[in-house]
Amino acid sequence: MNRPLKAILAAFILTALAGCAPVISKGVLETADRSVNFADILKDPPKYTGRTVVVGGAIIDARNLEDWTEIEVLQMPLGYRLKPVRPEESAGRFILVFKGFKDPAIYGAGKKITAVGKIEGFRTGSVGKMTYNYPVISSTEDYLWQMEYEPSIGIGVGVGIIHGF
Repeated sequence: MNRPLKAILAAFILTALAGCAPVISKGVLETADRSVNFADILKDPPKYTGRTVVVGGAIIDARNLEDWTEIEVLQMPLGYRLKPVRPEESAGRFILVFKGFKDPAIYGAGKKITAVGKIEGFRTGSVGKMTYNYPVISSTEDYLWQMEYEPSIGIGVGVGIIHGF
């Protein structure tokens, strides 16, 4: 096999392998307790304070405060490459805290996010008129997923009329 072909093949293999990797760095993932289930966190909050966990979901709201940003997230199970999937199986909500500024135009409602962070405690808030205990997680590393658009294909038979000619 000639050199250029070997180089192309090696680049292709490396690209394919990189596409299979989790979106959070290996070193940070190793600090997380992957056995912690989000539903368990909600059942017994004090038991999990101080633990580092992997969480993900869909952003509900982003709020910038003086030196930090808080993002309210609808938790979702994590699938392939730690991508949030199946919103109908959500166990609840949590708040991700980031040092510094995260632009709400970028971290906007509906976007999916995966993060590793330390459970700092819990905060009582509300969802509508209901009181809700939010786990507060200080983000160590996060990944904001790109919005996906499902292609639309239509086949039809008909007559079109163009007006103005």
